[in-house]
Amino acid sequence: MRDYPLENRSAFPPLVAAGAGASINLAPVTGGFVIHVLGDAKSDEAALSTAIKTIAPDLGTDLRKSAPNQWFWVGDADVSSDRLAEIQAGLVNQFALADQTHGRVRMRLSGVSSRTVLAKGTMVDLSADVFAMGQSAMTQIGHIGAMITRIEDDSFELIVLRSFAGSLWDELHHMAAEFR
Repeated sequence: MRDYPLENRSAFPPLVAAGAGASINLAPVTGGFVIHVLGDAKSDEAALSTAIKTIAPDLGTDLRKSAPNQWFWVGDADVSSDRLAEIQAGLVNQFALADQTHGRVRMRLSGVSSRTVLAKGTMVDLSADVFAMGQSAMTQIGHIGAMITRIEDDSFELIVLRSFAGSLWDELHHMAAEFR
């Protein structure tokens, strides 16, 4: 837990344009939380989801599997250190929380050409019949490690380490250049 207040600064340059054109849109997700949940060998997503619904129903249960027995729990509300400690205290011992809100950045890529743009940088098959709504994959986009989650039909959320956010933003703008 952090012992001092953090100033939330954007990982993107000021006055960055969100839209890349009519068939593609790239926008940072501002606010909210990203919490890394680590489970023990017996943990599963259903148990975690049930526990979160009981302890913090107002925060939702948007879980994204990142590795065996590990998830990113994301939401649009701000979560204080004290609230995170309350949630951790309410969870069974098989889960541990690590606040990643200030270490990871979320951005959304949407539009009819979003799959084509992402296909330029990743080997993950993002076609609608293979990559279901709500499905996530840890992957590389170019040389940058990122998590891709399909959040709507032609809309994807990307989670990346803050220090790589500006580079990924620039890469996505270059990959989307033909759709401007």
